Amino acid sequence: MKTALTSLLIFAGTLSILQAAAPQPPPHMVFISGGDYKPLYAKESKSRKTQSFFMAVAQVTNGEFLQFVKAHPEWQKSKVRRSLADANYLSNWAGDLELGDKAPGNAPVTYVSWFAAKACCEAQGKRLPTQDEWEFVARADATNQDASTDPAYLRQLLEWYSKPATSALEDVHTGTQNVYGLRGMHGLVWEWVQDFNSTLLVGDSRGDGSLERKLFCGAGALLATDVTNYAAFMRYALRSSLKGAYCVGSLGFRAAQSITPGTPKSPVIAFATVYDLPGEWRGQDNKPATLASLRGKVHVVTMGFTRCQFACPRILSDMQHIEQALGKDAARTGFVFLSIDPQYDTPEQMTATMLERSLSPARWTFLAAPADVVQQSAVALDFKYQLVDGFFAHSNLIAVLDADGRVVLRVEALGADIQPVVDAVRKQLEKH
Repeated sequence: MKTALTSLLIFAGTLSILQAAAPQPPPHMVFISGGDYKPLYAKESKSRKTQSFFMAVAQVTNGEFLQFVKAHPEWQKSKVRRSLADANYLSNWAGDLELGDKAPGNAPVTYVSWFAAKACCEAQGKRLPTQDEWEFVARADATNQDASTDPAYLRQLLEWYSKPATSALEDVHTGTQNVYGLRGMHGLVWEWVQDFNSTLLVGDSRGDGSLERKLFCGAGALLATDVTNYAAFMRYALRSSLKGAYCVGSLGFRAAQSITPGTPKSPVIAFATVYDLPGEWRGQDNKPATLASLRGKVHVVTMGFTRCQFACPRILSDMQHIEQALGKDAARTGFVFLSIDPQYDTPEQMTATMLERSLSPARWTFLAAPADVVQQSAVALDFKYQLVDGFFAHSNLIAVLDADGRVVLRVEALGADIQPVVDAVRKQLEKH
């Protein structure tokens, strides 16, 4: 009896210590203790580590988003820029500041773009959850933190996902609660994540000439870990189809927050073109620069990383062929490489790559920036990338930007005909 009582007291004491160690979450949020998990993609990869964080109990509601647009009029439906949200933005609202019958105040807000969701979270000192954070907690059912291999749970997810959409969504607080205390992770609406453009979901075709090889660098690392988890496939497939300005009636969001404050993030601002985006970059000459500094000249732009051994060298070769095909017109054209690897792509490394490829600094610019600056630019350029086992898998891109930074042509396949790019550049040069 004494031994049992002692054990009980020790357990109670340990539980008290653990509870005391857990940070107090902000109002309407819960503490999520981080850990390892195996994502759907990356068949041969190690488990990914998720740090502890806070997550909102429920999705942001129409009523809460209404308060946001009241405080930030630039996000009202009649005033938002089309570069930030498409024509469906808040299309179920009755007006700029009127919800109406189709948008109940306590229902999750939908028809909101990634830019709008990001701005709303940041206005509250929060952020969107990362894909890893969202998927980490989405594995949980009512009693287990990881029910991802439970057939009954997976069937329930598919039943939720297959429900036809209704004209009016339910109250966010009616969503099914999981073991963390989060509501509606499944069954109400899909949700934006911070790095939605990191989703690169491909099939099993492994030939060098396959579609995946043409569209994605590192596609071999992106095979699924569990082909039976069709519900997860549906989520990843949705994310892979999204663009930052898309507004969808079944897509909302919830907020997250880091335990310790990080570096200030680049705010979402009303931008007309890529050159309006905020954030400081650093060139191969180690001088600070902004994308606005590119204004006034036609540019051929790509994104990638200098350590890349497959797609990026081929893309740079394609751009060099474009430069050669332009002849004397190349002198009036800029060629830009935006790095997605700021930790490795230092000014010294970018300079070494330029020297190795004999790229003229009079025409070529290599730029690196903090991760959040890079990501917002990538979303604006509809570029996807994902860090897998220390290297990046990414989509392939050569874009022609006019003198104001508008994308006038995109080429996304490796080894594509360069003539359309040359023609697009010359057409823009004729205007100046």
